[in-house]
Amino acid sequence: MKQLIISAQKALFQSITKNTKAVYAKIENDTLVWHVYFDEAPTDDEMELLSIAATEILADFPNVLHCDERYVTHPEPLHFDSYEHWVYARI
Repeated sequence: MKQLIISAQKALFQSITKNTKAVYAKIENDTLVWHVYFDEAPTDDEMELLSIAATEILADFPNVLHCDERYVTHPEPLHFDSYEHWVYARI
């Protein structure tokens, strides 16, 4: 998990926009789970920035073969039971 956090922080540098609310990242078996939450519908440019970030993470983990990318519009506040796997959150 620690390696994923470091990789994600590096990849997210200059990829977070003011519309980005939170990023959930976790490696399950051979898949990177990459879910990004936005206050408003993301633009194509915002999704591309964050997709590139996911690709950069994949480059750090050669055993991860797939990526489950989701870009979710979520205007309401997010509630966290735990911050595990949340590599970015704006509260």
